[in-house]
Amino acid sequence: MSKLLQVDNVEKVYDSEGLPTQALAGISFDVLEGEFLGIMGPSGSGKTTLLNCIATIIKPTSGQILLEGESISAFNSKNLAAYRGNRIGYLFQDFELLDNLTGRENIMLPLSIHGESVATAEKKITEIANYLNITDVLDKFPAQMSGGQKQRVAAARSLVPEPAIILADEPTGALDTRSARTLMEKLKGINEEKGRNILMVTHDANAASFCSRILFIQDGVIFHELRYQENESREAFYDRILQVMAQLGGGSANVL
Repeated sequence: MSKLLQVDNVEKVYDSEGLPTQALAGISFDVLEGEFLGIMGPSGSGKTTLLNCIATIIKPTSGQILLEGESISAFNSKNLAAYRGNRIGYLFQDFELLDNLTGRENIMLPLSIHGESVATAEKKITEIANYLNITDVLDKFPAQMSGGQKQRVAAARSLVPEPAIILADEPTGALDTRSARTLMEKLKGINEEKGRNILMVTHDANAASFCSRILFIQDGVIFHELRYQENESREAFYDRILQVMAQLGGGSANVL
């Protein structure tokens, strides 16, 4: 498999009132084409900081991040806008839907921003809505949707521009068990059937058990790595995840 994303010796130091705090301490790893990669670790381990560096929400103190061999720190404003708009999709824990727009209009946003024709946009929205089972809420406003429906609309919005990689930050954090399972099954299907790459930060072993590989980070560095084994049950993989989490001081509820 070729390398889609390379994180090379990335450090991030925050300066709060003259006191430096190191969130990332020279972390390095690759995301291979077709992977569903999970990032796990205790609170304060650097998970979200790492995701935000990849998303260019914040800038690393040192090191570099490359997407398909291109350093994102070297992008000019035009290329950076294209990277944020087309090459990555971002799925947030708290949905980030616009309350005054319908589900359809929320999904349409990234396509409209980048000048997609109405006919093409409608075709893409219909396809992703059918896949995520949200056709019945396309004309509803977020206040009229359940939490699971909102998150699937948010997932559709992140997926519809067909980005090279989807960054998911605790996507099941605000969902009940049933909605979380539905979302993870859909994300897993998108990864396997449509070849979309996903990098997911989560504290939830249930969600992580859908990944093909998991990196555990602690104090801004990689502590351990797990790979899903061929013919392994998801329950067995879940148990192995819990064993590592126990070493990190974490736990989870029963497998979804």
